[in-house]
Amino acid sequence: MTYEEHYALSMKSARLTTLKDYLEDIGRLKREVPQKPVKVTQAFLAQNDSEMSRYSELLFKNMGNFYPHYFASVPFAIEEVSRIGLTMCRFAQWLSHNKQDDIIKYYEPTGLDATSARTIAEYTNGLVRTLTDNINLVNYEDFHRLLNHNFSQFHSGPHVDITPEYIASQPELKLFVDGFDIIHSSMTYQFFHPHRDTQYFYLKRLLKENGLIVIQEKLILDDEKEYERREQIKDTQFKPLYFTAEEIQQKRATALVSPEGFRAGQVDFDTCVSALKGLFKFVYLIWNSTNFYQFAVSDSESVISQFFDLLPSAYVPAPFCAETNLPRRL
Repeated sequence: MTYEEHYALSMKSARLTTLKDYLEDIGRLKREVPQKPVKVTQAFLAQNDSEMSRYSELLFKNMGNFYPHYFASVPFAIEEVSRIGLTMCRFAQWLSHNKQDDIIKYYEPTGLDATSARTIAEYTNGLVRTLTDNINLVNYEDFHRLLNHNFSQFHSGPHVDITPEYIASQPELKLFVDGFDIIHSSMTYQFFHPHRDTQYFYLKRLLKENGLIVIQEKLILDDEKEYERREQIKDTQFKPLYFTAEEIQQKRATALVSPEGFRAGQVDFDTCVSALKGLFKFVYLIWNSTNFYQFAVSDSESVISQFFDLLPSAYVPAPFCAETNLPRRL
């Protein structure tokens, strides 16, 4: 698929058309506002050193309006965002020493208000410089309202705008002209279209040689009954802590399962993994929570090995985790 075709298909997606206002309303706290804040589980903090607590506190301080909804919707996502965020800070320090580079560049496509990116940049005191994009105005506003340093930038537009050619044409983005050391994509592509080979191909164009990408996806299962079983676990044992039954059912009907909703862009596990393995030498599954999965990929064995050396254990208790032996190579 050409870039022009990929761009056109993405721009016609539900994320940028029928569901754009729905997501804007969530960010403006007009709908599906959690009844209480999601807190990091003490058991997760106890299995880590004090740095994890400090990082999580900074993450909460930097949090925009949309993130509480995300954390209340995906079981144990807040622990995973903390785990990956702190690991990326430590990984950036290793990269900086290994490459003799005093700036590590990080990109987060469709990263809401850049809560994670801003936190990583702040925690590393500017060692990591970040770029985030998002189409919703509320996320642009939250980014600038909460930004307290000069280490992060925001593109107010869709992720498909961000290409090597576009970056080279924008003087304010000149720092990123030679690509990114780290990319973190959190459930970007299910919102646009199902052609993962194309989407990952254009994402990899932004990555430096031997860089690292972490990708989170919500995936379809071949066994529809198992998929629904996991959805029921999420919707009956986690989300009711934060949302009303009416809110859960309404979101399921309008956003998750309708032809105009987010599932139109979802793919199954094998499709996702096949697309990743077609582009990267090293592909690992590193996290699972109900139907949500996270992968780490790179062309460099030393890079991926160092990332895992720094990565703490995931925290997803039963019955939410359906995978064992993580991380594992695929």
